[in-house]
Amino acid sequence: MSADLRRRILAAAERLGYAPNLAARVLAGRGSGLVGVLVKTLEDPLLAAAIMGLEHRLAHAGYGVLIAASGASPGQSLLALRALLGRGAEALVLAEPAHAEELAAAIHTRGVPYAGIGERASGGERGIDLGQRRGAALASRYLLDLGHRRIAVIAPASSGMAGAVAETLAGTGAARFPDGMRPAQDPAEAQHAMRVLLDGQTVPTAVICGSDLLAMAALRECLRRGIAVPREVSIIGFGDAEFARRAVPALTTLRVLPAELGARVAASLLLSLQHGDLPPAIEAPVKLVVRESTGPAPR
Repeated sequence: MSADLRRRILAAAERLGYAPNLAARVLAGRGSGLVGVLVKTLEDPLLAAAIMGLEHRLAHAGYGVLIAASGASPGQSLLALRALLGRGAEALVLAEPAHAEELAAAIHTRGVPYAGIGERASGGERGIDLGQRRGAALASRYLLDLGHRRIAVIAPASSGMAGAVAETLAGTGAARFPDGMRPAQDPAEAQHAMRVLLDGQTVPTAVICGSDLLAMAALRECLRRGIAVPREVSIIGFGDAEFARRAVPALTTLRVLPAELGARVAASLLLSLQHGDLPPAIEAPVKLVVRESTGPAPR
């Protein structure tokens, strides 16, 4: 049809509030127009913003989003995956779910394009690498310049942040801080991890966290004990959520643009749906944003 006729039809559809019937679309053999998102949690603002960016970009292309929780066991995760596929999901996004490797294997057998958000979800093969390893290395070099040598990490074990810190320290000749990696998935675990670090024989002078939420939990434990941040301990988050700049002290963090990254994953999935190719890996740019929660190492 002509461009003018198309414009008039779309204007009429907008005026009448027309919405396509997805069930009829499936029966007509045109596909469901749905992308499934398998997520462990939406509590992390970074992940939630990435999914919002993904949904916004897909909506512009006429696709809707179905979200399902991955569950605590492989069986639950596979049930959630099958539910998404059973509802006609044409493509899938693994948003930091549990048991991502098992899920990827199950998806591969169905031949459905998929992408991941986060290191654990993507496996470095497709989707977004949120840059936690690169961010940890960047934060480590910054802390070393401030004189810190006892640098701990509170982050999911799968993030690779502890390994990045160890490699950075090794490259400068500084000794690795013993027992400096404390795994944590949520704020409660992060506060407990900070408690363990502060109760140790040797206390870290700086802590790098896997998210701003984890960093806020670590900060809370310091404030609860009357430990001054950053005079006694420096704390760095990841993500640059809105609350990070409004915290007291304002949180030094590693900035990524999750909504933009989610949109880029959506665009790569749309290309995969059109051409049948696998979506390429996307590497997130990471920038250190220095605020009040970091300072020189205590003497």
